[in-house]
Amino acid sequence: MKARTEIEVALDDRGRTIATLLRCEAPLLVRIADEPGDGLALLMVGGTAGPLGGDHLELRLHVGPGADLTVRSVGATMLQPGAAGDRSTTDVRVTVEAGARLDWWPEPTVSVFGSDHRTVTRIELADGAVMRWVDELSLGRHGEPCGALSLRQRVEVAGRVMVDHETAFGTSAFAGPGAHGIGRCVLSAVLIGDGAPVSPEAVVQDGFAKGVFPVGPRCALVSCIADSRHHPDFGLTV
Repeated sequence: MKARTEIEVALDDRGRTIATLLRCEAPLLVRIADEPGDGLALLMVGGTAGPLGGDHLELRLHVGPGADLTVRSVGATMLQPGAAGDRSTTDVRVTVEAGARLDWWPEPTVSVFGSDHRTVTRIELADGAVMRWVDELSLGRHGEPCGALSLRQRVEVAGRVMVDHETAFGTSAFAGPGAHGIGRCVLSAVLIGDGAPVSPEAVVQDGFAKGVFPVGPRCALVSCIADSRHHPDFGLTV
């Protein structure tokens, strides 16, 4: 299955953020949440199961100048195997214009045993844009190993590359020493704005590790992995 979802938001003449384009195909369906204030909140909802093996999904998001957008989801995304064992893919392209704000933090993505998925995310921000982009992963359902999962992310600010990295998870060598080990819950965040951390930080405990990496002006990368999402230190506190 192939599906493409396009979202565009902009300021109206009263200074409120509105959706000017919502063109959605399952499973990447979007609904407008009823939230107070001049910003806009969108909810990602799963229109069908997926992505399944062999699915190819595309998401395009444009946040216009001065717009204020929050994106959440109503539930976890399940990466599931297909009948033929093919890989599924998600291609995400995001543009955040000058003076705009994007807060992206959906519920976790669950890598189901037997699945094989790759996500590529490319984000371009204008100078002065603000963003919090958070990806949460669950490596397998309760009591099962995860599937194969790779995430490629590239973030540019005013044409300058701030983040360009790829992470891969799975069984065998991907789960061995130097990889995610016993960690089953992963959080990765890119923070753009004046509130981004400016000092590096590293915490390593039994069943938990976290790193804060300032990578440029107004930009930081935060990575966290734990054996449980309920670990007291798991999450984003910056």
